[in-house]
Amino acid sequence: MSKLPQHFRKLGRRTHQAVRRNSLHRAFTLPVLVQIFVAVGLVGYLSFRNGQQAVEVLASKLRSEVSARIQGELRSYFGNPHAINRLNATAFSHGDLDIRGATQGEHLLFQQMRIYPEIALVYCGSAESGEFFGILRSPDTGQLLLTYSNPSTNFERREYSLDVRGYRQHFLGQGGSTYDSRVRPWFIAALSQEGPTWTDVYVAFTTRLPNVTASLPVYDRRDRRLLGVCAADVVLPEEFRTFLKQLEIGQTGQAFVIDRQGHLISSSTDEPLMKMLGQVPQFRQATQSSDTYVKESATYLENRFGSFENIQQSRQLSFVVDGERQFLEVLPFSDGIGLDWLIVVVVPESEFMGQIQLNTRITIVLCGLALVIAMLVGTWLSRRLTNPILQLNTAVKEISAGHWQQRVAINRTDELGELADSINTMATQIQQSFEQLEEQRNAFSRFFPPEYLRFLNKDSVQDVKLGDHISKEMTVLFSDIRGFTRLAETMRARQTFRFINTYWQRISPLVRTHNGFVVKFIGDGMMAIFPYAVEDAIDSAIAQFQGVRDYNQHLDPDARQTFEIEIGIGLHTGHVMAGMIGEPDRIQPDAISDTVNLAARLEGLSKVYGAALIISEAVYNRLQAPDRYQLRFLDRVIVKGRTQAIAIYEVLDAEPEERRREKLATFATFEAGIKAYSDRDWDTAHGHFTTILQQCPQDKTAELYQQRIQQLMAEGIPENWDGVWAFTHKR
Repeated sequence: MSKLPQHFRKLGRRTHQAVRRNSLHRAFTLPVLVQIFVAVGLVGYLSFRNGQQAVEVLASKLRSEVSARIQGELRSYFGNPHAINRLNATAFSHGDLDIRGATQGEHLLFQQMRIYPEIALVYCGSAESGEFFGILRSPDTGQLLLTYSNPSTNFERREYSLDVRGYRQHFLGQGGSTYDSRVRPWFIAALSQEGPTWTDVYVAFTTRLPNVTASLPVYDRRDRRLLGVCAADVVLPEEFRTFLKQLEIGQTGQAFVIDRQGHLISSSTDEPLMKMLGQVPQFRQATQSSDTYVKESATYLENRFGSFENIQQSRQLSFVVDGERQFLEVLPFSDGIGLDWLIVVVVPESEFMGQIQLNTRITIVLCGLALVIAMLVGTWLSRRLTNPILQLNTAVKEISAGHWQQRVAINRTDELGELADSINTMATQIQQSFEQLEEQRNAFSRFFPPEYLRFLNKDSVQDVKLGDHISKEMTVLFSDIRGFTRLAETMRARQTFRFINTYWQRISPLVRTHNGFVVKFIGDGMMAIFPYAVEDAIDSAIAQFQGVRDYNQHLDPDARQTFEIEIGIGLHTGHVMAGMIGEPDRIQPDAISDTVNLAARLEGLSKVYGAALIISEAVYNRLQAPDRYQLRFLDRVIVKGRTQAIAIYEVLDAEPEERRREKLATFATFEAGIKAYSDRDWDTAHGHFTTILQQCPQDKTAELYQQRIQQLMAEGIPENWDGVWAFTHKR
């Protein structure tokens, strides 16, 4: 037992001596050659084997992924019209849309058309006499137009242009034929279903393009009497077909959508979806397509299942075209309201095998070439590198011992020569570097954001002095972590500091990337200024909310219950004096003005109104293009410390996606509630806010207005009440 350890010790000593006697030439060359040789054989073998086995899996995943993307796009594309109809039905039943007299409501439909560019026409028809009222997107120019018919127009369609807010502007013309909503297919379909439905796909007489219409009957809230029908037209081919063409389905793979009769609804090919039968456009059958893959796929499905009606579940199949195997997936699509289509994806097998075989050949050739080159280059480099490396090693040891006069005599122009020159230069610069580091240490003891150098027009830190400042109009941002005190109570002091630092490392760079800079951190709060444009501040705030959501997503589920955070941000624009304050031996950046105080108050109000991002009317008035953001008027308030009222707005772009959609869905109802509140119409206002809370229970602003209305109704309206709400405490 004692001889075995001695044997291993002797073997270890001999191995160690052999390695020490081995030259750098072999040390550089042999490991590289062995690794490349092994890599050539292993990569070539695995590439071929895995390529054969991966074809079926890759084809299946590609088909499933493309089909799922198409299905998701269809659901998104055809879900919006029904949401629009529900909004318009509510407005119709509440009287916000005047369908019979066409005196008001066009701005509500105008905003919907602005939000949803895929909608061609949004409108409502009256059940009493067939009146019609809607907003049309011109197929030629894309301009939004008001169109209506009623007894005043002899039931002929009349059209008006609209201004930027959606109100009628100029009369454009009147059609020659009468239009009765009650006899139109969309009206009849909604009545027959007694609920939301789709019409069959049809060719629009204005655009000669295939359309489909979503419609919804509207009933009186009290006696369930039929008031009319609201509908939205969707043009099928252009936007959705562009999406299909952009899908990556190999070089020759195709995707298409057909109805249960085999008509082409859309496809990734360039062929027309319609064919002319004389002067009448007709839908093209998929089995008569000019594209081989579309035609053969449709023919195969029809022959296999007997009829497209018999395909009721997703199937992955394969068939042969001209001796070449094709992978196919068919996926039924139904929205449960009336759409019943089939999604088909077809990809040739050669798309996978050809690339795999080519990659295998290229891999083997490149590995063999790399092996030869490595042998030649390794031999030459090992000899060229050995002596200079030894010289550099000796010189570095001398310099590390403090011998700054040491020099390396290597006459080369490559990297080793540059390294030798750097070592020679290093010795003379080290002493100077120590002196400069000492000066910089004293200068950086007064640390402040480096952005201040550019902002204060200073060339270096040493030029900054106490009292340096710039006074101009700027946008001030205040942010704060909601509930941080409660959160900090669950952590130790070290955890709190680590959490705060991690949080600011994610968030504060989003200020700099939008032309702003952080003035100071106030624990879990931050004050930043944006000296150029109010859009910089809004974009930075939106990015900060996204950064917080990303931060929360990276937390594990257990930590998320404790550490998931929310923030509130307030923005105000005004005159600000920003510069250096303190005393000569300790200075720091700061910004001082009433603008700063008001921005802080707005951040506090974000908690009261349940809004992520609040901006003042000063910010709103300086926006170059307010339509760039989704803004919602909140209130006119007087904050503590001020006597003048200001208007405040909520930037919905900063909200989480689900909450933003909910608030947008109730946008028109919210505006109506605000108007009724300002007009002292308490019952109407209360009804609007109740409707909002039924659809969006988390809308804290609507809840706040309900409470105010109840308070005003109980306590009476104060004298000289003008709708402004005064806050007497800091928030």
